[in-house]
Amino acid sequence: MKKRAIAAVVAGLAAAALGLTPGTASAADNDALSASTTGASASLTVDWTGSESFTLRNVKLSDTSCDAHPVFFHVSVPGFQFPNHFNSAGCGTTTTWGSMPGSLTGGIHSLWLTVCRDTTFDNCSTSATSINPYN
Repeated sequence: MKKRAIAAVVAGLAAAALGLTPGTASAADNDALSASTTGASASLTVDWTGSESFTLRNVKLSDTSCDAHPVFFHVSVPGFQFPNHFNSAGCGTTTTWGSMPGSLTGGIHSLWLTVCRDTTFDNCSTSATSINPYN
């Protein structure tokens, strides 16, 4: 019995030394999100960095129509919408952002992406939801 207990303690210490602790988020917890609507598409990867924070990576916003309307995207979490980001360069263009950090005091349970064509009545589409593994 003592040998098993000692083996378990040694295995636990080895796992902790290697950073293999239960409940720790990893690169596998990062989610690719995309959304598209008539005239616009957007894609990004959500890197969850904590219970109150994330980083958006490889963000792309494309204007897929030649209609003189800019396109925009935003990310939302329950109860809050982060600011819009625009592509006003026109027909067939893609605007990119490398890294966009975000945080919200009080915790973020989930996040989703919305892309729109900027018209009188915005034409929008929303992605699937990314769940924060830290919560």
